Amino acid sequence: MTTSTALVLARRIGIVLLFVVILLRPGVGRTEVPTQLSDLDVVVVIDRTRSMAALDYDGNQPRITGAKADLTALAAALPGVRFAMLAFGTDARVVLPLTSDSAAFDAAVETLYLEKPKDGIGSRADRPVPELKDLLERAAQKAPQRRRIVVYVGDGEDTTSEGRDETYTDVADLVAGGVVLGYGTADGAPMPEDDELDGDLGLVQDPETGDTAQSHADLGNLEQVADELGVPLEHRTRPGGVDELAAAFAASYSDGAGDRTRPAQHDLTWLAGVLLLALLLLELHAGWRAVWASRTVLAPPRPARKEAAR
Repeated sequence: MTTSTALVLARRIGIVLLFVVILLRPGVGRTEVPTQLSDLDVVVVIDRTRSMAALDYDGNQPRITGAKADLTALAAALPGVRFAMLAFGTDARVVLPLTSDSAAFDAAVETLYLEKPKDGIGSRADRPVPELKDLLERAAQKAPQRRRIVVYVGDGEDTTSEGRDETYTDVADLVAGGVVLGYGTADGAPMPEDDELDGDLGLVQDPETGDTAQSHADLGNLEQVADELGVPLEHRTRPGGVDELAAAFAASYSDGAGDRTRPAQHDLTWLAGVLLLALLLLELHAGWRAVWASRTVLAPPRPARKEAAR
């Protein structure tokens, strides 16, 4: 093996190894970083039916836009709190188990999608009760010392009578408070057809009349949910005021003293990245030289010059 071949091989092995090092996120040293710990578990129950796309939040914004903004702000106002998310539509399911990872909760909020206009069998505000009860009971068994609250997010609209009648009274004894966040207006509003909710595909049509469908928020239904849970109803029509809602939950915190600290390392990933960039630049330079050399070799020979006429 020639020296140049050995250098090329070493460079390429180095590139692969540096990729692995970056994935491992190396670091040196240990420091103690205080953590905020809370005694609170927040279970978000959110409606993902198409009615949450209706354009009557803060003027003509989709209801789900306001709901997502409020949930993100709520998580920011409650650091150290464990969050879970239970979404309901055609069915009800846990999309995020209880976690103190705020980034995971934000991602769950951001990626929550609404059902398509023709999906499902209609809306029912009480559909998630059995799954909510199961989630709360399991949480109470694992950590009975923690307080659990429910944040219900929806417009209260029932569009079907199919299914078993449920009541949130069944879970009231399992929670220490919470809030019902209601979105939409009784006057109602149309719903965009497309998943991006920008109206490019038009508006949802009523299959019976052929006219543009209107979704009407049912504040009376939301009030009933709030009464059964024993929590207040907040009609959310515009941004703001989330800090006051968070303060009402009265989360208590520890300051992370003593053994409630976690090790933090000085991240050296940047150094591996610099070395990787240098090797990639060398590889690109070598590749360019090889291409240039091949053009020279493969170029057709120039015709010989004729001798000058004597």
